[in-house]
Amino acid sequence: MRIYTVSELTRELKNLIEESFPPIWVEGEVTDFRPARSGHLYFSLKDEHALLHCIVFEEERTFATISLRNGAKVRVYGELNLYEKGGKYSFIVHRVYPVGVGDLSAKFEQLKQKLRAEGLFDQAHKKPIPEFPESIGVVTAISGAAIKDIVNVIRRRSPNTEIVVRSAKVQGDGAEYDIAAGIDELCEYGKCDVIIVSRGGGSQEDLWAFNEEVVARAIYRASIPVVSAVGHDIDYTIADFVADLRAPTPSAAAELIVKDRRELLDNIRTREDQIKRSLTKKISELNDKLDSFEKSYGFRKPLDIIYQKFQTLDELDHRLNSSLTHLIDLKRERFNFIASKTMQVIRQSLENAKNRTTFLERRLTDVSPIATLKRGYSICFKLPDQTIVRRSKELSPADNVRIKFYEGEAKCKVLESKGADERDKV
Repeated sequence: MRIYTVSELTRELKNLIEESFPPIWVEGEVTDFRPARSGHLYFSLKDEHALLHCIVFEEERTFATISLRNGAKVRVYGELNLYEKGGKYSFIVHRVYPVGVGDLSAKFEQLKQKLRAEGLFDQAHKKPIPEFPESIGVVTAISGAAIKDIVNVIRRRSPNTEIVVRSAKVQGDGAEYDIAAGIDELCEYGKCDVIIVSRGGGSQEDLWAFNEEVVARAIYRASIPVVSAVGHDIDYTIADFVADLRAPTPSAAAELIVKDRRELLDNIRTREDQIKRSLTKKISELNDKLDSFEKSYGFRKPLDIIYQKFQTLDELDHRLNSSLTHLIDLKRERFNFIASKTMQVIRQSLENAKNRTTFLERRLTDVSPIATLKRGYSICFKLPDQTIVRRSKELSPADNVRIKFYEGEAKCKVLESKGADERDKV
């Protein structure tokens, strides 16, 4: 026979319970309702014979807190769980619906999913709430507790803030259309900085006007930021999801929107004291610095310092002039040396060019035809084309020729032409 430890038996029971029961619906009366600081909600469901411990974890509160209060009859959806350390089983709740209004809860979920899919809940569409509103519009019942709470808080915190109330029906037939019209009218009025849509607490049926699509769309299209303050902290409506800001209660909405005048004055005084202390410290530091300047040598004898600076400038000027004069002398000597060398090279180049010219002139004279003519030779040109005659056979009797001598020339007519032998005779 197997002997279990307490932990082993508890674990076996946990597996058996949790695997045997899928998520289920349970109906009963709420008792011992206890919100915890962690955000979780603890309560029990009872009937005439038994008690079931239930838990709503913080992340499920948005969807599971409608109508959760002692004495309310509800239907919850969730799953069984056994807490091993304590050896107790509980029911983990995911959804809560009041008994008898299941159709409303289903309608609520259906509309919420539809509007979420359309983007009416997106943060990108949320408008910022003004930090210091001068005029606040309120859409609520003029005789309800919500408007009294809002007015009392605003008057206490900021007496000069204007309150514009658009009285609206907040419960019963046609309430949703009156609320939507109130939002539109305040936007058209155009002088409000923010709008509070509000009513006091009540059952799901009492708050249902704020779950209607017409109100959601009026809030979404509003040109002015809208704050939803419907019911109590545990009450959630479609208006809460669409609004630019959700407040847990009407008075909390006023506190979120309006800064406390006394707190602002205290902050101003605190800042004023800080500025005074900072200025006093700065003035003291500047006075100390001024005293230091007055006691310094430069402040007591400024002319001495100026004269010293003049002397320093004169010394620097003298040193600069000496350096420049020495540098100019060096450059002048270098220039003269280079100029002398250059002139020598030029003279030598000219002499070499002259000698070369004389040599070429002599060579040209030696080969010049004029020199040949001077030795007794002549040049014969056949007329009229002036071609030079090199052979006698190029001439014929009666040809005209021009003969150039060393000095002068003569035109002649050919009488006879002979070659190197008699066969050349013409």
